[in-house]
Amino acid sequence: MRICWIGVRRRQYRHRRSYQPAPKHEPATFERLNTWYYTDAEKTVRPVLDIIRRQSTFDEVVGGLDESNALFEARRCLSCGNCFECDNCYGVCPDSAVIKLGAGKRFAFNYDYCKGCGLCAEECPCGAIVVELEEK
Repeated sequence: MRICWIGVRRRQYRHRRSYQPAPKHEPATFERLNTWYYTDAEKTVRPVLDIIRRQSTFDEVVGGLDESNALFEARRCLSCGNCFECDNCYGVCPDSAVIKLGAGKRFAFNYDYCKGCGLCAEECPCGAIVVELEEK
């Protein structure tokens, strides 16, 4: 059993409850990603202290990112295996088997309508959809 700490108004309250983390999915490999969906972006160059200041101070050698640079770096993420609701699967499904659940809730698949063509998995930019054969 894990213990969750919740900070409320600068006080810590300890709650004992059982916590079950969500099951982890396997990360998408590069072969499953559709890199055509993403634009090329160079990484941000972070400021570095010169050698004299490194020897005479205890300041950080490599500087941090400001808010705009951090947001730019976050946009470079490929979301390997994590759906970011781009709606590609919803748009390419010829059988209307993909159901939108709303913002932040991702999608569901109606297997009664799905014929298993795999277009959704081919068009998914982050490799979040895996088509598996059904056991009989």
